[in-house]
Amino acid sequence: MKKLLYYQNIRKNEVIVFATLTLFCLLLLLIRAKVTQSVFFFFLIWNLFLAFIPYLISFFLFTSVTFQERRFLRIGTLLVWLLFLPNSFYLLTDFVHINKFPDVPFWFDLVLVYSFSITGFALGLFSIRTIEKIIQLHYSKVQSKIMLFSILYLTAFGIYLGRFLRFNSWDLLANPIDLFASCVDCLFIPDVQNFTLGFGTFLLVLYFVTASFISKNNNI
Repeated sequence: MKKLLYYQNIRKNEVIVFATLTLFCLLLLLIRAKVTQSVFFFFLIWNLFLAFIPYLISFFLFTSVTFQERRFLRIGTLLVWLLFLPNSFYLLTDFVHINKFPDVPFWFDLVLVYSFSITGFALGLFSIRTIEKIIQLHYSKVQSKIMLFSILYLTAFGIYLGRFLRFNSWDLLANPIDLFASCVDCLFIPDVQNFTLGFGTFLLVLYFVTASFISKNNNI
């Protein structure tokens, strides 16, 4: 019970942090829209909304004893979570839109996109941390590590599908045949392999550094 209350207190702090970051992102976006009379970067709102989905799913699974104890519900929820997880880190790729507007200071757009990106990244990292805790309750240490590594590299592959092939999470239902065919084709393309390996390793290193820092400071 004490451990559960401890995690609930951590969750409250997370909510405050993410609420503050989100409000800051929206404030920057509104300032830019007011000054430039352009709503170009408003797509970041949708991207940030998608980044919140895996975090909310992990929070739900963490607090639902029923979904954790029933294997079918637990695995099904984890698969849905994994489907949306790339959206959290996808925001980092939105830096490609910077420097397209000469009437806007480069530094402002940099801060704007960086604010959205770091919020999405934090949502993703904390979400994975929660899922890792859940996985460790039901699987061995070795199995948990294998699943964690797989999650991070599959996330990197999903980011490639989204940024370069323009697939979305819901294409698994709306356009499954094309999605599956593209995934199979991508497996044999060196650029895709390099991106997945490189970005996946980047996520891996960043996650373990973050997880180690959190564990050290919170003794969990």
